[in-house]
Amino acid sequence: MNSVLRPSDDDALRAVLRRLHPQTELPVLFGGCVSGRALTITGYVGTRTNILRNLEINAECGLGGRAIAEQRPGAVQDYANSSHITHDYDHEVGTEGIESLMAVPIVVRGKTRGALYGGLRANLPIGDVIADKMMRASYSLAREIEIRDEVDRRVTMLDTAAVEQISVREAKVSDALTESFLALSEIAAGLDDEILSAQVQAVEAKLRALAVPDRNASTITLSPRETEVMSYVALGLRNAEIAERLALSTETVKTYMRNLMAKLEVHSRHEAVVEAKRQGLIL
Repeated sequence: MNSVLRPSDDDALRAVLRRLHPQTELPVLFGGCVSGRALTITGYVGTRTNILRNLEINAECGLGGRAIAEQRPGAVQDYANSSHITHDYDHEVGTEGIESLMAVPIVVRGKTRGALYGGLRANLPIGDVIADKMMRASYSLAREIEIRDEVDRRVTMLDTAAVEQISVREAKVSDALTESFLALSEIAAGLDDEILSAQVQAVEAKLRALAVPDRNASTITLSPRETEVMSYVALGLRNAEIAERLALSTETVKTYMRNLMAKLEVHSRHEAVVEAKRQGLIL
């Protein structure tokens, strides 16, 4: 997820708790988001102590853990004596004076992402009207988180597409540089004017330096002719085409290729291109 752009889900949860407080008139509300198999309490309204602050609720433990695991709301009256839950958090709930408690999971696309709790400091049932308001709040928050997830997914797709486009552009530039310095090399070789030939060779050398930027990164050294042969192979030319470009026999090109594959310790033309690029011998 894009942690820079995405607002905190905990902040959204705390806002929901603040809105719920006057709607339900529950004396205490709290909740948090799930990470892995545990929920950390990060939002509180109406608490008297700090005992619930950052409390970690494990899945299947206590009322909230059961709600997380089963992905359905649950409520208990007379919390301390209930036989329907584990009592891992009796001390924390009791310290806050909570006697009746409801937990509602926040479920997004089949995954529990958090939970909302509402408590009474009296041994009384939490009524259907209050329960309905808590469940509506849970659905609303789940929808908000789902929208955030979708935004993150689309941003990631755009970022990935941008990287892929850059990679395609870089590959095209690489091929263009290689084609350019090879073409200039051919032109220089066919010129009778020594001064003009030297000027063309100088430009060819600059382009070649751009196309092979880091020769020092490799322990292998290629001769200028081997570099030309390898560069043509990287452009997809066959041995006969390379031979024609370099005014060599096809057998001579094959010999160069055998020597190149031996130097690079590979067994195919494709592997030779990959290894030569990896070592900075060609672009």
